[in-house]
Amino acid sequence: TSGIIGSCPPMQDLFKKIGKVSPTDATVLILGESGTGKELVARAIHEQSQRCDAPMISVNCAAIPETLIESELFGHEKGAFTGATAVRQGLVEAADGGTLFLDEIGELPLEAQARLLRVLQESEIRRVGSVQSKKVDVRLVAATHRNLKELAQKGEFREDLYYRLNVVELKLPPLRDRGEDVVELAQKLLERACEKLNRPKLEFSTSCLSAIREYHWPGNVRELENAVERSVILNDGEAIEAEAMAIEIQSDRNVAPSMVASLEQGNAAPQEDVNPSELSLDDYFQHFVLENEDKMTETELAQKLGISRKSLWERRQRLGIPRKKAK
Repeated sequence: TSGIIGSCPPMQDLFKKIGKVSPTDATVLILGESGTGKELVARAIHEQSQRCDAPMISVNCAAIPETLIESELFGHEKGAFTGATAVRQGLVEAADGGTLFLDEIGELPLEAQARLLRVLQESEIRRVGSVQSKKVDVRLVAATHRNLKELAQKGEFREDLYYRLNVVELKLPPLRDRGEDVVELAQKLLERACEKLNRPKLEFSTSCLSAIREYHWPGNVRELENAVERSVILNDGEAIEAEAMAIEIQSDRNVAPSMVASLEQGNAAPQEDVNPSELSLDDYFQHFVLENEDKMTETELAQKLGISRKSLWERRQRLGIPRKKAK
């Protein structure tokens, strides 16, 4: 399916669902951690749809500043706000006849959500600063790594929009749950990186392959791709070793006892039975932050974890755990 590699049962199941949903015009919501390949799935849906000759427009909702997102998506009239010196077509309009892919839709501000709902209900848009509506024919595919149902319950995401988006839900498994796919992917990415960087064919050492199998890949396929590319750039003609890919299996195995203790304290009533000895560092971090961010400031979280605020922010970014929006 459109360059997506995967032989494990969850991926085969996903390919079947993509095959069924693509020819329809149904709205699709793709769920998956950061770096699992949600945009590739959206592209596969577009390419197998009846709209494949029209454009697919991709928008990362998290990358556009909140103040600009409405005019980016829906366009604006001349003079609608300071700096709007000309009429501008929005990205929804640009996708007319084709597919609009909204990545990280959980980051969309509530006002923009209301306008998007109108697109889905009435098939029309109104540019910022305009009184006229315009008909559009757009198929929407959205993606998120956040739990929209929970966000809707907290009032951070419109419930009516959530039900509109969630017509067909596709789940992308994280790389650590995809068994031997990780090796198949690594080999394919290695071939691709050698071609791209004009290097002779390279291969992984046996110990590197077992490290690839064992490592947790918190950044998923994106992290694997970067690690492979880095190893090819640094390679001097030998088989690729785990060090060149900067895979540290050990650090994931040994969670500091102090961290485990603070996890147990901070977690008088865990939601599920978590055995700290089975937690990787990233699992631990994610679990601790999600459990405590409502009742602690960023500074307190960082102190409890024994890291700097900057490290806390960087790790949040890497694991795709955005900070709670200030109420």
